[in-house]
Amino acid sequence: MPVFECSRKVQVLGSSLAMTIPALFVKVNEVEKGQEVSVIFSLDGVLVMSRIADHETIRERLLSIIEGIEKKIVEKGSNTNEES
Repeated sequence: MPVFECSRKVQVLGSSLAMTIPALFVKVNEVEKGQEVSVIFSLDGVLVMSRIADHETIRERLLSIIEGIEKKIVEKGSNTNEES
């Protein structure tokens, strides 16, 4: 499964802070206005948003994403070593 990354700016929305959802995520996951999503977060800066409510399924998908991130890190390291 491909892993994508992007950055989002935190904006003020009324008295709250908000971020937009990437358009590709919205399109592929068919997210619609008013729909509820699961939000899982830790106090050390990690936030996960999912349309999936089942925590075991989310865990399995997160492990797959982590593997994809690790591959990207290895590829970047290999490209850096080749340039040296």
